[in-house]
Amino acid sequence: MKIDRFMALQILTASRVFIAALAVAILVGFGVSLSTVLVTIVLAGIVELTDLFDGIIARKYDLTTDFGKLFDPFTDSISRLALFFGMGWVGIVPLWLPIAMSFRDICVAYFRIFSMQQGVVMASRLSGKAKAWFQGVGTFLLLILAGLTEWGRDMTAWVTPVAWIILFGTLWSLVDYAYGLYRTVQTKT
Repeated sequence: MKIDRFMALQILTASRVFIAALAVAILVGFGVSLSTVLVTIVLAGIVELTDLFDGIIARKYDLTTDFGKLFDPFTDSISRLALFFGMGWVGIVPLWLPIAMSFRDICVAYFRIFSMQQGVVMASRLSGKAKAWFQGVGTFLLLILAGLTEWGRDMTAWVTPVAWIILFGTLWSLVDYAYGLYRTVQTKT
């Protein structure tokens, strides 16, 4: 029975990548309109809910594993990057933001590899969870701004400040993970 729950949990975790890809396909394929923005908001909400529920389920059924500690943030990164690059593609967000997010995620992935070489699995840190909130809430704010603009209220002046706040949360997390790697290396030497 535990294997069935474990596989169901991995499917739930992986589903967010496909849901994000669907959101991007709709947004890019049909262009920015009030209806595509609303559909993207709903799909982005489902992505975020799968992230919330897979963690709750893993803890409730004692399904937390080293694999999950790596697979969950991997799917988080891929799904959020897909959404942000899709929003960048259609002009909702400046492209420098998903590029910076990618830089952070690549660095953190390598920090985790270096940490594993020291015999430590670097799970999500508090700053990583805060970064997820910055990016998750930021996704909705940016989409709402795009929807209001499509509805006839020009909200484009708010896009750059929201993007900078997301960038701050993202880079703060990068610094914290670098510090975590430094501490891991220091305790092993």
